[in-house]
Amino acid sequence: MTDYLSIVQQCDDYYLKNLEQTVTSSIEQGEIPETCTFPIALQFELMAECNLKCLHCYNRSGDVDLATKMKLDDWLSLSHHIVANGGIFQCILSGGEPLLFGKKRLPQIMDILHSDGTGFVIITNGYLLDQEWIDIIKDYRYYWVQVSIDGATAAIHDSFRGVEGSWHRAVKGAYLTSKAGFPLVIAHTVTPRNLHQVDEMAELSYALGATSAIIGESLPSGRVEEFPEILLDSEQRNQLYGKIDELHKHYFKRMEIQRSSGVFHQLNRYRVTPNLGGIIRPNGDVRMDCMAPFVIGNVLDSPFAEIWKTKGADCWKNPSVLNYINSIDPISNRSHYHYNHVSQDIII
Repeated sequence: MTDYLSIVQQCDDYYLKNLEQTVTSSIEQGEIPETCTFPIALQFELMAECNLKCLHCYNRSGDVDLATKMKLDDWLSLSHHIVANGGIFQCILSGGEPLLFGKKRLPQIMDILHSDGTGFVIITNGYLLDQEWIDIIKDYRYYWVQVSIDGATAAIHDSFRGVEGSWHRAVKGAYLTSKAGFPLVIAHTVTPRNLHQVDEMAELSYALGATSAIIGESLPSGRVEEFPEILLDSEQRNQLYGKIDELHKHYFKRMEIQRSSGVFHQLNRYRVTPNLGGIIRPNGDVRMDCMAPFVIGNVLDSPFAEIWKTKGADCWKNPSVLNYINSIDPISNRSHYHYNHVSQDIII
């Protein structure tokens, strides 16, 4: 069998090396700034609540110990503040489940940013994504709308997501999304139980009108720590990478097949480029990335522009962050620090 693990590792290393050289050269020649005075993109994790109980959730969304402190007025104030300080190109709306925020409340946030030229990404489990929701959000600009489907059959998806009927609703929501003209992305998490369905999942994604399918394995963070059986072993990972390569060739020019990045290479890409964004969590914390357990401030305590200027713009150069990145094993995606990425965030 072809050693796809080694091939992927070599490709990622080659890409990272060339990216670092290109960025360094571009900064030296004045083509790009060394730091950004304000972010290009931000992710709003609108709430900790979720209507599903997914085994792989890196946020542990829906767990009773997680608090949502950001109210509607806080998100509206933050949005106005962002626009007043130059605005952003992209806003990712996620959760928990962002559609739980409400059909009247969510558009209020989007209206403020939309009027300033911001485009959106919505990341949803699709359970609530009905025609009424489509009609409410259809007039905004989108990079894509992402619906998570974790099985080609209802039995596998529903057991993984923890709610019976969630597969049928996600599939219907995805179909309505593409039918309405949204750029649809299907996110598919592969476990030992659904590894044999990767071909069928690609077929389903294409049938639903997806422009892209992101296929990847669970990462060792959040709720995954309670369910290690959903992680792939080396042989299964090698099988998955080989299947992704086949699907990429099969769907070329019809649908993009993407392989989700591992933590090591994802964080190293952030390390070698100017910081372009961050995440606002439901409690107001500003995190650097969903897979990096570092907090650089809280928008309920300080203006976001101040947080960005003092810590955000160059946070990936922080020694603690660099030590953490260097501690990650590129194969297992684990750090020997054993942070769980959610409840043990580190303030820097």
